Amino acid sequence: MAKQIEFWTLLRLTQEYISQHYASVLTDKNKLNQLKSYIDKYLRDNDYHVENLTTKELIDKLYCEMAEYSVLTPFLGSPDLEEINVNGWDDIALTYLDGSIVKLKDHFHSPQHAVDIIKRLLHHSGMIIDNATPTAQGHLPGNTRITALKDPIVDEDRGVSVSIRLLHPSRVTRENLVETGFATQEMVDFLCMCIRYGVPFVVAGATSSGKTTLLNAIMTSIPDNKRVFTIETGSRELSLVRRDENGAVINNIVHTLSRPSDNPAYDITQEDLVVSSLRFNPDVVCVGEMRDVECYSAVEASLTGHTVVSTVHAGPASAAHMRIALLCQKRFPINFSTSLMQAGQAFPVVVYAHKLENNSRKLMDISECIISSAGEREYNCLYNYQIDKNTVENGTFVIEGHFDKPNIMSDSLRQRLIQYGVPQNELNRFLMKGVESEWL
Repeated sequence: MAKQIEFWTLLRLTQEYISQHYASVLTDKNKLNQLKSYIDKYLRDNDYHVENLTTKELIDKLYCEMAEYSVLTPFLGSPDLEEINVNGWDDIALTYLDGSIVKLKDHFHSPQHAVDIIKRLLHHSGMIIDNATPTAQGHLPGNTRITALKDPIVDEDRGVSVSIRLLHPSRVTRENLVETGFATQEMVDFLCMCIRYGVPFVVAGATSSGKTTLLNAIMTSIPDNKRVFTIETGSRELSLVRRDENGAVINNIVHTLSRPSDNPAYDITQEDLVVSSLRFNPDVVCVGEMRDVECYSAVEASLTGHTVVSTVHAGPASAAHMRIALLCQKRFPINFSTSLMQAGQAFPVVVYAHKLENNSRKLMDISECIISSAGEREYNCLYNYQIDKNTVENGTFVIEGHFDKPNIMSDSLRQRLIQYGVPQNELNRFLMKGVESEWL
């Protein structure tokens, strides 16, 4: 006669059985496919049954708990998700690509269960979280970033708090940027012209504002014969290698990732890679995100004539240059006004992306930084998005606004583009005043 048993009790008994008799299947990835057969044998030998679950469903659920990631398993690697946020063991929220947020009905069994699953998730990527090291940041296979905290950083009765960011680097094209209302065609074309003809720029914005998505889309416009050197940390967000119908690479891309290590002999930082990139004779150097001392090397590379593009967590225009200057101060604390002037010279164009209250993303501002002979900075707004009205209709936040082109580029920016080879007919389309606004 079948013995009905509570699932979590059965899980504990099954884990004990497997550990005693087939421990190697839990530590050897090549043997994991045998685990289900051992679980099946244990259930049949003991005639165990869990209410509302078939034998196959029960085996799959036990396997998921023992070898995979419990309630998180179905969502890791999902093409429709942007984030998985674990606020506590019994509170999990999913953020979809369209900005909608859904609370999961399922959750971990207990605070300790949540800690155990997150430890396993991190362990598979060589990361550790424990009482001595209660924080972990890194990446998981499949272009996924993870940040995890456990007690005493979070309350013990919450177990863990985790942010899992699923990255989809090649999904958004330049056409998508226009179709989704992120930017106008002229704004996208202007940035493509900048990166093609030697004008460095930085994309500023908060987390999840679309900075890297924009940068990845713009960089796909670079001609195949131009050499591009990308530098990232953690996980690959940029996806630029293109192949022909036979699988042969047709463009000229060097993708690199930093390698953090507690051992200085093995630690390879973004700063190291920026320095290395200049020996590869690159046409474009892309630093995925400036967040530390590598910012100084990126500024230096740009000031020596290289086309450098990057992202930074900052506000628009002057705020972005102030953030860059502060990061540079971490390497060499020179006069701040000098750092600020160098930041403006290194990145003469600042792009600002923002996630609005209705979860849509907009390219809010493209500004040019003009530096006078006295070192004073002046910002010339070339394109922006103006919010005309915010309303709430049937519980939905609605934003009405339009893109505008308040000014045209300065003579100095125009001359720089000409110097780097932009055809006059291509340049002329950006010099027109009074362009009609685009309402979105």
